[in-house]
Amino acid sequence: MDTSNGSDQDVIACLLSEREQAQRAEAARQDLLPGVLAVEELPDGYGYRFPADEVWIAKVMAVVAAERQCCPFFTFEIVFEPHERGLWLRFRGSEAIKTFIQDNFPLKIGEAGVSR
Repeated sequence: MDTSNGSDQDVIACLLSEREQAQRAEAARQDLLPGVLAVEELPDGYGYRFPADEVWIAKVMAVVAAERQCCPFFTFEIVFEPHERGLWLRFRGSEAIKTFIQDNFPLKIGEAGVSR
């Protein structure tokens, strides 16, 4: 890949078909939406806070494993708060990736009672 005019981080190319992308987005809505406790806007992406119990840990890890296969342009961070207060899933990257998250991830600040 020629990266002379940018970096690999600037390339946003999901490896799924449009139909598969829609199915993945719907699965994320059903699997993750019920557990989102807070949304955090980051300079280079978004963070989503979930309960830190075993069920949500497994769900978050499954989403990351699947997303890594189709969307290799994300930087994923999983952060466990002390004393099981929460689990953060952070999607990070370039400004273009942040825009991609805004346009494609099913939950944004202010929706479904989610706060910053």
